[in-house]
Amino acid sequence: MTAFVPANIPSAINTYERLAFWVAQVLQDTTNGATLNVQAGQGNVPRAQVQISKVADGTDQAIVSLYIPIDFDALNSATAKTWMAANDLSLATPNAVYTSN
Repeated sequence: MTAFVPANIPSAINTYERLAFWVAQVLQDTTNGATLNVQAGQGNVPRAQVQISKVADGTDQAIVSLYIPIDFDALNSATAKTWMAANDLSLATPNAVYTSN
């Protein structure tokens, strides 16, 4: 489990977009290069990856890929929120650069 302490979210993060970008970067950091075979016969891909790219309209965009294991039974629970089905990716602690402004 990547332990989550709400107080570790930098106070400058004030939108869902910034929060999502931060979470993706923290997961990329804590998974430390872990990979997953997504398609049989193909190479592995990173479990968490953030890339920056200039797209067709000329704007810079963050491209976020996350492969988070889930508990399928929990995903279909009548009482729990869907995000509670997420299983752990890592036991690592985020680098301190991700817990300060």
